[in-house]
Amino acid sequence: MSALAPFVVPPDVGWTCTVDEGGAPRVFVAPLPSGPVDVLPDESAIIWLAAVEGTGPVVDEVARTTGHPPEVIREDVEAFVGELLARGFLARPG
Repeated sequence: MSALAPFVVPPDVGWTCTVDEGGAPRVFVAPLPSGPVDVLPDESAIIWLAAVEGTGPVVDEVARTTGHPPEVIREDVEAFVGELLARGFLARPG
């Protein structure tokens, strides 16, 4: 799978981002209108933000944010993006 940005959030999915006590992002995402709400903490929130707000490949965005080499995180990042696509939280544009 090519984990390239941008992905889009479908119109029937809502999300917001906060920051926890330690400064790490926390994303709340849910199918609308009735949920349930999923909480994406830490690295999963970083992946989400890279997928929906990033300007380049998701793996590269996550690597820059976390300081981990792309080749080390690629498999996990692409697997998580695949899960978000399968659950309908993300979609490919077009």
